[in-house]
Amino acid sequence: MRATSKQKSKNRRWERYLKLAGEAGAIAMSLRDQPTRLDWIGVGLRAIGVALSARAEHRSATSKNPYRFFDDPAGEPWTEIPEEFRRLVIEHITEVTLDEAYWDGDEGSVYLGRGTIGGEAVAWVGEGDLMVDGPYVRTAREAETYRALGDRLWRKVGGRHVAYGHAGLALDPFGLDEVRPTAQMRALEARMQRFLDEEVARSYLLAGPPGTGKSLMIRWLVRRLGLTSVRIDLGVLAKMHGYHGSEAISNRLETLLQLLRPEAMILDDLDRVASSGPLLHFLELALRTCRVVMASANAPDKMMGAALRPGRFDEILTVDRLDPEVLRGLLGEDDGDGAGALFARLEPLPAAYVAEFLKRRRVLGRDAAVAELGDLERRCGIVAEKTEEGD
Repeated sequence: MRATSKQKSKNRRWERYLKLAGEAGAIAMSLRDQPTRLDWIGVGLRAIGVALSARAEHRSATSKNPYRFFDDPAGEPWTEIPEEFRRLVIEHITEVTLDEAYWDGDEGSVYLGRGTIGGEAVAWVGEGDLMVDGPYVRTAREAETYRALGDRLWRKVGGRHVAYGHAGLALDPFGLDEVRPTAQMRALEARMQRFLDEEVARSYLLAGPPGTGKSLMIRWLVRRLGLTSVRIDLGVLAKMHGYHGSEAISNRLETLLQLLRPEAMILDDLDRVASSGPLLHFLELALRTCRVVMASANAPDKMMGAALRPGRFDEILTVDRLDPEVLRGLLGEDDGDGAGALFARLEPLPAAYVAEFLKRRRVLGRDAAVAELGDLERRCGIVAEKTEEGD
């Protein structure tokens, strides 16, 4: 930010006056005798140069501070877009212009840039080709600007389901044919459809140990119900802002909600972030904005009790193991007998461990996979223990 004292401004003004007086004197001296045509041409060119120099000096002296534009209490309020969404905004800005009232004419100086997204104003402070502050949108038109940008983002992604994580915003591919739905999944689908038919927004928290298929169930349900969705990896946001950075995390979540306005908001690993006031406010906002809010948590007891009340999460379901009928179908006729020893060992394991056993059985053979099952059981116990400890 450029700061100029009153004394410096006064000194620069006098320096400019003296410089212009010297140039005018030099022109007058060149015309004191009998000037030729070349002399007049030279004087004309020099006069143009003096005018351009005076214009540049005037711009440098009168240019406004671009950083102050967004803090002007008498001006129109602007809201800054969170930094991680800066690239998404920059890619869609059109009709870019430089506001010369906030540029001193020097190529390396900072300036105020302006543009539009779908006719909505966007502004930022730039330096060369870089954006050094912003972008900002008009506070009074924030919702409309986000909506205009969101329409472009959905078209760019090219699908109805997106995920936000390490790679930013990307398509969230998922194949329904790859899933063998459990009785619990079928029952929840029918229950959710009844609320959707009555146009009643609902929120659901799926709780259970890691690897039990909570995220898979949520994505299957959203697609079966034909809802557009945004899935957010809260573990990624927690690493970026810290477990207790719930205000920063909530700001990012609200921005995504405003940008994309999905029918279903999916929150993976909700217990990875602190359930403080800002996050509770976001849960209520999401339920007012979306038709469905779905979240998963490994250890819901770590969450603030207030997050578990209706209005934030209307229903809480436990997902801890595969449905017995699904497990029998996966094991096949030889091992799918409910009374069998293999079925008894696999039945209490989360879905991820059963899937790993099936991969080993297919590639290594049944005997090798059964011989290694003890290691999977041991790993499952360790993960469950760590989850209870809050690690």
